[in-house]
Amino acid sequence: MLQVFSVEQCKEMDKQSIIDIGIPGVILMENAAIGMFKEVVNKGESFLILCGKGNNGGDALALARHLILAGKKVRVYIVSADKNYTSDFQINFNILKKLINERELLFITSENDINEFLAKELESYNVIVDGIFGVGLNKDLTGMFKKIIEYINSYGKFIVSIDVPSGLDCDLGIERGIAVHADVTYTFEVVKKGFLNYKAINCIGKMNILKIGIPECIKKANARGFCILEEHEYKQLLPKREVYGHKGSYGRALVVAGRKGFTGAAFIATECTVRTGAGLTTLICDEDVQIALGNRLIEAMTLTWKDNVIELIKSADSIAFGPGIGTGDRKEKLLEEVVNNSSCPIVIDADGITLLGKNKFLLNNLRDRIIITPHPAEMARFLGITIEEVEDNRVNIAKEVARKYGIIVLLKGYNTVISNGKDVYINPTGNSRMASGGMGDALTGIINGFLSQGVNLEQAALLGAYIHGKIGDRLGKKFYIVNARDIIGELPKEINIICN
Repeated sequence: MLQVFSVEQCKEMDKQSIIDIGIPGVILMENAAIGMFKEVVNKGESFLILCGKGNNGGDALALARHLILAGKKVRVYIVSADKNYTSDFQINFNILKKLINERELLFITSENDINEFLAKELESYNVIVDGIFGVGLNKDLTGMFKKIIEYINSYGKFIVSIDVPSGLDCDLGIERGIAVHADVTYTFEVVKKGFLNYKAINCIGKMNILKIGIPECIKKANARGFCILEEHEYKQLLPKREVYGHKGSYGRALVVAGRKGFTGAAFIATECTVRTGAGLTTLICDEDVQIALGNRLIEAMTLTWKDNVIELIKSADSIAFGPGIGTGDRKEKLLEEVVNNSSCPIVIDADGITLLGKNKFLLNNLRDRIIITPHPAEMARFLGITIEEVEDNRVNIAKEVARKYGIIVLLKGYNTVISNGKDVYINPTGNSRMASGGMGDALTGIINGFLSQGVNLEQAALLGAYIHGKIGDRLGKKFYIVNARDIIGELPKEINIICN
């Protein structure tokens, strides 16, 4: 499990490791440098390293030492208007001065030191290492710091940042006036909260997490229920298929979806429910949808609202409601019938979320048995706010809606947010090659399939998002675009890969 920490939590984690456990800060710094060294040593033969005067700069100095000892060409710039260095920085600085040629140790103390010569230096080195600022930055950069970052971004060929791209606010995920746009960020122990903001993506580049010796007990003591699960943890959530299991063992799943012109949504949600392992799956739909899909849904049954479906709803183990169903008075009544006649878990998506938003009183009968899976526009409509407001505050909005109504919220998008109102999970899979119609319907069907097999709400949402995105990531390496039909075809295979 990868924890997501605020700046305050990061500082407290370091403080407790040093003071309470007794690990000297310089040891953590050395561990960070060794971890970085192993990652970057083969990325080039020449390294230009820019250090601030704090502990982030100390990490960079220690890294420079290891690169020198490995025979690499290294030039170090200390970027500081004064010499008020931290104690651990000073230790590494004193060591480095005895190992590096004095011509390779330079100082930038004002804007006047940032000139054409530095531009050529930045262009000529294989790797630029950014170790100017750490997690604590909370004000806009100006003067020489702004200028040096402008130069790094303009002239650096390949840029790596230590722990955090300098200039990035680690809580808000915004550039403080300007920030380094790294190709790779090697962050330590935990994911920084601000890294999950869409505005931070261009700064972070590829993120790698390095362990530097922080005890797990310290991380757990400072955790606040905000994390990213790792692959082995998803494996533990998957339902087991017993040797003596039969179709009745894996649940009766209903899909309430589709209308004229939107048969695809019903088809995708139903097929994904089947392919995820539901024992018996039934699509409840309009007559014209049944006519279109009756011969295509080979493993699922189809019924219309004219059939006697109330008893089926009452006995269902899970229900998916909403894909392509449309809105209006008639559909509002259908949602009310489903809610009031069921007792099983329900996943509501697409038009279903719009209907629910207009009839929030139904949530009184859905507490602790519903997952909603909105994209930002659907969440905005549900709450009566703008899409921009949702995008700027994804984590807090998902958590608050889940808390207020006693439901599970899965807010779709890059870094999908899943919350039960107390804990928050970020889904690590998925990519923009999946940005095509029907993908949300596929996710709804996958979650429905897991719910029918007895997986609880939170775990079904976690599994659904992870597997859905995992397929997209795997296929995205081969194809320009990944469609919902690809998800359908790959589902049993992907689930089996995770199982084994």
